[in-house]
Amino acid sequence: MSSLSTFVVLGIVTTVFGLASYFLDQYVVTASSALVVFVVGSYVVWSSYHSFHFYLMQYSNSYRTIPPDKQFYVLSNLIKSAVLLSYSPLAAKLLYSTMSLDVWPSNRIKLMGTLYSIPDFVSLFMVKRMATTTIIHHVVVCVFNIVSLYNDYNQNNVVRAIMVYAVWSTFAYLVNLLLASRFLNTSPFYSMVLSALALAIYAVCCGTNWSWQFWFLTGIFSDHPYQVIAFVSLMLMLVWDDLVLMKWLWKNVGKKLALYRHGEKGGHASQKAK
Repeated sequence: MSSLSTFVVLGIVTTVFGLASYFLDQYVVTASSALVVFVVGSYVVWSSYHSFHFYLMQYSNSYRTIPPDKQFYVLSNLIKSAVLLSYSPLAAKLLYSTMSLDVWPSNRIKLMGTLYSIPDFVSLFMVKRMATTTIIHHVVVCVFNIVSLYNDYNQNNVVRAIMVYAVWSTFAYLVNLLLASRFLNTSPFYSMVLSALALAIYAVCCGTNWSWQFWFLTGIFSDHPYQVIAFVSLMLMLVWDDLVLMKWLWKNVGKKLALYRHGEKGGHASQKAK
């Protein structure tokens, strides 16, 4: 896939979902709208797969060379990367409101949680070959969203931790772009930089997230022991997927660095030969 095709897909999806999430955040904040947002949003993401697949099959030679069973995997990560990027400003605003000001706007949190779960829900049906840990991750996200819709965030309970986990995960959109780029024609230098940035951002997001989760959950454990145990049991599935991905990112950085150095040596050798 050419860089132009990639950025066209990212640009369109980011713009569409950025405008949509801003509109929803500003004007659609009733709890009863969450189901409508989920249905409409799922349809938009589902149709995006087919629309961009058609576009890329027409205009991208490298996309056509990707095995058919992996084409939607690439699209899944490109779409999710763009969607999470478009959510990031609103997610940052929500994080500041909750973690710094201790203000928990219940309806807005439910809406953002619904938006966050949409790409994971749709990918369960669109991507044929998916790692088991990723499938579990997506299912847990959907379950957490259902729980979130019936929660009152004005109450200090364990479900608040779900929202914070989702927000920090939103900022790691670069990882999904990297996962898609594995099958794209990218230069060794670009791949190395993208891999290093994705690992750094992912590690910071996960480390900060897990530290806050430990602090918050230990603080409410005495009041909600069974809820905390149930949440941690499910959260550990997300953590396991995060650790698997982080391990792959670490190895990928080393691999891309070696390829880049090998390419540089090859370039110097060819110049000397001339």
